[in-house]
Amino acid sequence: MTMTNKPDVNLYMERELFNSLITALDYFIASESEVGATTQSEQATRLKEKILAHGRAFTHNDEDNASIYLYGVEPAVVIKLLTIFVNRGELEPPKDYFPQLKIRKSKMGQGR
Repeated sequence: MTMTNKPDVNLYMERELFNSLITALDYFIASESEVGATTQSEQATRLKEKILAHGRAFTHNDEDNASIYLYGVEPAVVIKLLTIFVNRGELEPPKDYFPQLKIRKSKMGQGR
C-alpha cells in the first residue's frame, strides 16, 4: 500500500473569506492575554501558523483566492472555532492577511 500526503480537505476561498477566517483565529489567539492559554487559543495558533505557511494565493476569474489544505482533525477544529466565534457575536472587521500567502503556480486558473 502506498501512502500519499493528500490533504483530507481542500478549501478554496475568496480573499474576503480567507481574511475573515484568519481574523477569527486571531480572536482566540488574542484571548490568551486575557484568560491565559486555552485549548482553543493553542489550536488557533497552530492553524494560523500552518495556513499562512502552507496556504497559497491564486487568481481565478480575475479575483484573489486562497487555497488551504487541512489534514486529520483540522477541518473539525476550524468548524468548532468558527462556530464559537460566530456565537460570541464578535464583529471585528477582518484584517488583510492575504499578502502573507505565497503565490501558487496555478492549475486553478485554467478552467476552474
